[in-house]
Amino acid sequence: MRIVQLNELQAITLDGSGNGQAQLGPTAAGEVWPAGYVVGVHCATNVAEAIARGWAGGGPPAGFLGATTWGSTGDTNADTPELKAGQSVTVQWAGGDPGTVAYLTVTGSRQVP
Repeated sequence: MRIVQLNELQAITLDGSGNGQAQLGPTAAGEVWPAGYVVGVHCATNVAEAIARGWAGGGPPAGFLGATTWGSTGDTNADTPELKAGQSVTVQWAGGDPGTVAYLTVTGSRQVP
């Protein structure tokens, strides 16, 4: 296994209710994201602040990483579990401005075959 930089980004557009979901995870057979990667969220706001909640591994309700306490921007590496192909980091935004672009980023290191 080689260790390489992990720097993944997914952008989504919040729906008419100001909600949205993004997912990122290893996709190649044998790829592993070791515990300790950093999950970041960002969502611009005009009027309504989206609240972001994140999960890793099993997805909601298992594997809860945390939520933004005020607004739609934040990051965490607290208790980020190892992920293998087929598993993911999932973030859900709720209550934001409809049509706003929200971003999920995952940075750190990954192991590839």
